[in-house]
Amino acid sequence: MEKRGDLLNQLAIISDLTEKLNADIKSNTFIFEVSKSEFDRIFELIEKKNNRKSKTPKGKFTITIGSIDIVFSTNNV
Repeated sequence: MEKRGDLLNQLAIISDLTEKLNADIKSNTFIFEVSKSEFDRIFELIEKKNNRKSKTPKGKFTITIGSIDIVFSTNNV
């Protein structure tokens, strides 16, 4: 299946659906483990969207959309 669409829009849809789940959820966290190159690409995309320029973190960063925490991590193997 072809991957299409803006990553941040897709994450917003996932966050919106998760917030509306009919369940008593105590913690809403998604963890995505990605390759180093994908990690860098995603971080740069988010920095660009927020008009910021920070040093790329080592191994992990988190964004929050609504009440959902989304963690991107990479192991350097």
